[in-house]
Amino acid sequence: MEQMRIPQEMIVPFNYESQDLPRSVKELRPVIFQDGNDFCCVLGPDTRKGIFACGLSPQEALKNWQHNLDERIKNHPDDDEVAAYIIDALNASNKKVW
Repeated sequence: MEQMRIPQEMIVPFNYESQDLPRSVKELRPVIFQDGNDFCCVLGPDTRKGIFACGLSPQEALKNWQHNLDERIKNHPDDDEVAAYIIDALNASNKKVW
């Protein structure tokens, strides 16, 4: 899956290993960036085709992103490449490899 290119100076450093984050955020690591006063996050080729959300803080943006992710997974068309990638990635991370 193609990831939207965001200028490095807009990207917000973030600790994706924090214990209070949902598993999907830890696994998928949507890019968090600042756009004016808003913090936004995206996973996918652009803000329309990908999973996208904004908020007043990185945490709020991720909370909104998680909501949008959940809705997209529940209601995606068969040809939705982003949803297929997410479902495959999360299913693969559930498998224990020894």
